[in-house]
Amino acid sequence: MKRTAVYIDGYNLYYGLLKDTAYKWLDPLKLARALLRDDHDVRTIKYFSSPVKTYPHDPAAIDRQKIYLQALSTVPNLQIVQGFYRKDTVLMPAYTESCKSCPTAKDGKVKVVKLEEKRTDVNIASAMLLDAFNNVADVFVLVSGDTDFIAPVSIIRKDFKKTVVVFNPHVAKSWLHDYASYYRDIPRDLPARCQLPETIPYGKRKDRFIHRPPAWA
Repeated sequence: MKRTAVYIDGYNLYYGLLKDTAYKWLDPLKLARALLRDDHDVRTIKYFSSPVKTYPHDPAAIDRQKIYLQALSTVPNLQIVQGFYRKDTVLMPAYTESCKSCPTAKDGKVKVVKLEEKRTDVNIASAMLLDAFNNVADVFVLVSGDTDFIAPVSIIRKDFKKTVVVFNPHVAKSWLHDYASYYRDIPRDLPARCQLPETIPYGKRKDRFIHRPPAWA
């Protein structure tokens, strides 16, 4: 069996594969096992994300994410690693002519809320490199299409002599294709077969329950 470690870029996975679907209640362990052959022993899964900020049009987003992360905490061998979002109000060019008539317009620009995820890329790269240094696995699986990971993928392959597998959640091909030992786009229909249970018992006595958010049903 091949010792295997999985690193999931939660933001990249969500916006590349899950955002406009009914399959956000994803089980990362089921996904990894569906993508990998039976000779892989998944020793650890590290799921990287950041606490979302409230959008005016979707105030319940924070609660849904908290429920999901709580559900992920019940998945065997899964560790959640959190970064953070920076939320700024900035002036940016208007997208349509109608926007230019907004009362917040200034010099052809409108006031918008801009969110930027911080630290996640660094957390993923650092975790992969440290685990390679400590020889925790023979195969390193990255679930992301972000080309910021070209350097750690190359280093883990060439300097640590490990196999690096990339599963890209986006439709567009990633340049990681040219640096990974093996590369594959995640099939668009796969999340439907890799969902968490609708209700998940948790706690020491398993007498409390986590329920899939109704908005994700």
